[in-house]
Amino acid sequence: MRVVALAGGTGSAKLLRGLASLVRDLTVVSNVGDNFWAQGLYVCPDVDIAMYTLAGVANPATGWGLRGDTFRTLSQLGALGEETWFALGDLDMATHLVRTRLLKEGRSLTQATDSLRMAFGVSQKILPLTDDHVETRVVTRAGSLHLQEFWVRERGRPAVRKVEYSGAGKASPTPSVRKAVAQADRIVVCPANPVTSVGPMLAVPGFLEDLSSSRGRVTALSPMVGRAPFSGPAGKLMKAFGVRPDSAGVAKMYSRFLDAVVIDSRDADMAPEIERTGVKCATSDTLMKTPDDEVRLSKELLTA
Repeated sequence: MRVVALAGGTGSAKLLRGLASLVRDLTVVSNVGDNFWAQGLYVCPDVDIAMYTLAGVANPATGWGLRGDTFRTLSQLGALGEETWFALGDLDMATHLVRTRLLKEGRSLTQATDSLRMAFGVSQKILPLTDDHVETRVVTRAGSLHLQEFWVRERGRPAVRKVEYSGAGKASPTPSVRKAVAQADRIVVCPANPVTSVGPMLAVPGFLEDLSSSRGRVTALSPMVGRAPFSGPAGKLMKAFGVRPDSAGVAKMYSRFLDAVVIDSRDADMAPEIERTGVKCATSDTLMKTPDDEVRLSKELLTA
């Protein structure tokens, strides 16, 4: 079975582990709207979370960064008067140094990512959705903020007026992504933030049509329980994006390409409403507390 997983952020990482344990031919298509220049280095948080997780070296306490990392370089940068709100670990920084060098040498983001995932011993393919630069920007009363500025520096506190995907209109999915989606037997939308992880992908012209026309069955795991996400600012941003902040809202947002969704059993009363949109709805315990939960939910998504 050829499986493509649309992934972004720590919400996707646990499910990626489960899928990788079940599927030999797994391709991760990663959001790039989080990508960010920090300390002169090009950082790809969602790509790296997928890569570190599948390599088995991710920090288990945070879901991002590398296990056992230290922050001595960041501390010294602060002593030199540099901004340090975006925390880059000493080991993590090596990844960004290599990526930045490869990009400056003329490699595409896809090529740089492939070099890095092989260096980390990851057998699964990890594909940035696009080689073009796309930024998720959160418009607040204080102005337009990059997602990292909004969520990391400002801790998600400013009132949100709207969310924009700068550069998305001029971007295009890579040939590798289009081929993977076209040939997939199953496409799984991981429980990522619908607005800031999946939204930037859908904003790139052609990708929504690629999903809709794929021969593969498309299933999703909702990141919501009630009107709250597993983690992060999804609820707040969904409201600002005009999407109802619950599993029914997620299903409606994805309905143009989605065949089935798995929602939490506590939201079973939403199932009839979801199925009226033409999307099959299944219920389960969607919290992934153990590796067994990751595998169980992966199986449910592959058969939904």
